Amino acid sequence: MGLLIEEVKLWNTPLVGAFLLWSFTKGYSDNHQNGDSPVGLLHFIALAILTNKELMKPISNMRDDLQSYVRSFQDKNESDILLNIQPRTLERREQTLKAIDVAIAEGLLAWDTDSGKLYSRKLEKRPGRGKALKKDVKRDGVKAEILGKWFSQHDLPTIAAYLRVVF
Repeated sequence: MGLLIEEVKLWNTPLVGAFLLWSFTKGYSDNHQNGDSPVGLLHFIALAILTNKELMKPISNMRDDLQSYVRSFQDKNESDILLNIQPRTLERREQTLKAIDVAIAEGLLAWDTDSGKLYSRKLEKRPGRGKALKKDVKRDGVKAEILGKWFSQHDLPTIAAYLRVVF
């Protein structure tokens, strides 16, 4: 039971969410054909996925794109797991907003209010001794970048259709 409590604490920490959203945004921008950044709405979908082990498990560089990610659930007859993204997006709205606030306050992200896009900023200082990220958080950051790369290949309506999310 202690391990479950630790996991809940970890996922409900806005700092971890801020790091994951920064990684997602960086992955999106680095891989977008025009170097563009994602609209804020995509961050709500991303954090819903990145804070669930079942949804995050198939994210890897072994898959080419978002379609392959979706097919991984269909191939295993686990399409119901994908249907979980919509309610998670709604349930985690407040957590996502807090994570965005922390990311902006800490200089990880910048929000363009005119376009509704979030931009990743370059990290200028590294964490001090004893404050480095845990291996699990680093690994999840890599998965967040991969998810950002996949999202960068599509527009918002296409992503919403693939993941069955309604705004």
